[in-house]
Amino acid sequence: MEAENSKTNTHKGLAILTIGHFINDVHAAFLPTFTPILMMNLGLSITQASMLTFLSGIINSFMQPLLGYASDQTSRPLMILIGPILAALGASLIPSSPSYALAFFFVGLWAIGSATFHPQGQGSVGHLTTSQNLSFAFSIFSVGGILASALSPLYGAYLYQRLGEAFLPIVTSIPVLLYAMLVFKFLPTIPGKHAYKSSVETKGLKFILHSMKTTFAPLSVAVIRDTSIQGIQFFMPIAIAAKGGTIGDVGKVLFIIMIARSISPLLGGYIADRTSKAKIIFLCMAMGGALLIPAALTKGVLSVLLFTLGAACIEATTPITGAISQEWMPHSRAMASSIVMGFAWGLGSLLIPPLGIIGDHLGLTCALVVVGALPLASLCFVSIIRKKEKAAILKEPQDEN
Repeated sequence: MEAENSKTNTHKGLAILTIGHFINDVHAAFLPTFTPILMMNLGLSITQASMLTFLSGIINSFMQPLLGYASDQTSRPLMILIGPILAALGASLIPSSPSYALAFFFVGLWAIGSATFHPQGQGSVGHLTTSQNLSFAFSIFSVGGILASALSPLYGAYLYQRLGEAFLPIVTSIPVLLYAMLVFKFLPTIPGKHAYKSSVETKGLKFILHSMKTTFAPLSVAVIRDTSIQGIQFFMPIAIAAKGGTIGDVGKVLFIIMIARSISPLLGGYIADRTSKAKIIFLCMAMGGALLIPAALTKGVLSVLLFTLGAACIEATTPITGAISQEWMPHSRAMASSIVMGFAWGLGSLLIPPLGIIGDHLGLTCALVVVGALPLASLCFVSIIRKKEKAAILKEPQDEN
């Protein structure tokens, strides 16, 4: 009976966290969606507009580890409550910005909200499930965010066109408040979560740096993967437009890629829990590189197909690196997740400008080839993960004895 109740609580908690991830990330594309409106209303240059995106990357890179550290100190779900509220409020106010300074403020509010939700959301997944199913549980949680990101530009544009900027904050607050009620009723505390107090020697910034060192291998894989994914998202629209494609063509291609990216983590997480996490990462990243490089060198439907399959392959590793980081830091799950998920994504966004320089000087094809080759660079870090995985397997019989 207790086992059944525990399983029910796990499923209920995971469902609430996944819903929260969806509601939080459904505002993720509001900034790029409304950037043309800001440029027109405020007379911004491309450089000025790009600084808004840069701000969100900076906030995610440096706030998430701090918030992950704070999240590990409590079992109350404060951050998964506050995060979506701030994200929805900030994102919905972006198109109504009366000045560049307020645009910065609203983008910052959205980015802080998003950064607040993710560490505790990801960390809570690890507390709700067993290590044997951790990758698959992560994949379910990830799908909520990826699907939301795919629908985000459609959601934002639809609400703006139908209701206008004045009613946008009111309407976007409704699902957020309903989600808050769910959390209050069914997840007042995080099951299995006990506040972890780090030792005096490993507090604050020192502990964050220690965590980065501990998770260095999965972090490196995650940074390379996220840089490649963001490179595809950044260069694909430019490449399609350069070849005469319309905005509609861009939207269709990105939507197809996002759908594939939302399915692959489920497969990757499920298989990794039943085989070897390191082997699945190796296969996915190697296959991803093998597909993305020819994708950059071909055209038309074949190119889109190869980009879709390649992006899906490397995205399949997302729940696996998240699970590995928590297994290596079981007492600081939110911290581990914030580094391998949020910090890695933020670093990936900061690496896009150097890739843009390659595109400006050597051409879009060359930039896309570099983006496609990046996953192959992660394979050396997979060997480190494999060594630790083997060591853990050898240690299990000793622990049982």
